[in-house]
Amino acid sequence: MGEPAATLERRLQSSPFWRRVGFRLDSAGEGTVRVRLPYHEGNTTAARALHGGAIAATLDAAAMLASWSTIGAGTASLLGRTLACDVSYLAGALGEDIFGEAEVLRRGREIVYSHVRAVNGDGKLLAAANHIAQMVPAETPPMAPTDPAASDWAGARTSGGLGALPQPDTACVERNVEILREMDGRMPYMAQLGWRLRSGSFGEVQFDLPCASHARDEADGIAGGALLSAVDHAGSLAAWMTSELGNRELFGSTVNTKLQTLAPLICRDCTVRARAAGGTGNLIHSEVSVVTTAGEPVAGGSTVYRIVERPRR
Repeated sequence: MGEPAATLERRLQSSPFWRRVGFRLDSAGEGTVRVRLPYHEGNTTAARALHGGAIAATLDAAAMLASWSTIGAGTASLLGRTLACDVSYLAGALGEDIFGEAEVLRRGREIVYSHVRAVNGDGKLLAAANHIAQMVPAETPPMAPTDPAASDWAGARTSGGLGALPQPDTACVERNVEILREMDGRMPYMAQLGWRLRSGSFGEVQFDLPCASHARDEADGIAGGALLSAVDHAGSLAAWMTSELGNRELFGSTVNTKLQTLAPLICRDCTVRARAAGGTGNLIHSEVSVVTTAGEPVAGGSTVYRIVERPRR
């Protein structure tokens, strides 16, 4: 059994942010939650219009409480956090209460996937999101970097502190690059896109994505599915470049991939660049950019990738 509504209400009231914005628990079951955001001028932009951030926060509050509703009693020591949330806005709200309705799609050992939507009192759909939460034992935050310049990312940050990634030794990084070169062109799905390695280093990879026949859409540009594949693959390999690529005792999987396209038609050869920006525990967040060979930014995205030890049989 998950947490009862009374416990979820206490969680809601224990958050200064949630209290300040004004959320109320409307109803709850195991894996489903509905929260209300009463209209208040403090949550508006202008002319009684609800701020987009307040709508997004409603989605997040509902999804986090729905995630908690599946965890069960005796979980006070767990830390719940939003791992990823991808919001699409469909309509605005003007001077009215709104509701966040969340449903858990799957609960893993520590990762919870939910779909959530925001509606007004008439049931009009205002926004929808896919939400991923992580539930892990609370830990003491690491010490901040002693050198403030260490937070200026030239690549994956390894100097310690929040969001830092442990860096493997130089020999491991060099082996990773060699394995990448051996893999080049051998993975059937990516090979059919004309995918080729340009370079690799700790937490970073670059690949060629040509505007070739197999990667094109009906308008003769690079297809959205090919771009999504590029973001997913490059982001996951950037994550592996912070670990030991090829280690059979480790298992990796993509938790989340996002794509944004900046050009209406991408009809030129491209370079895909991915960088492991940071992470916590076994989760690594990578930023991905897609530029033409002339340097024009045409798409971007991100991944959340998980690397864990394989279960022992």
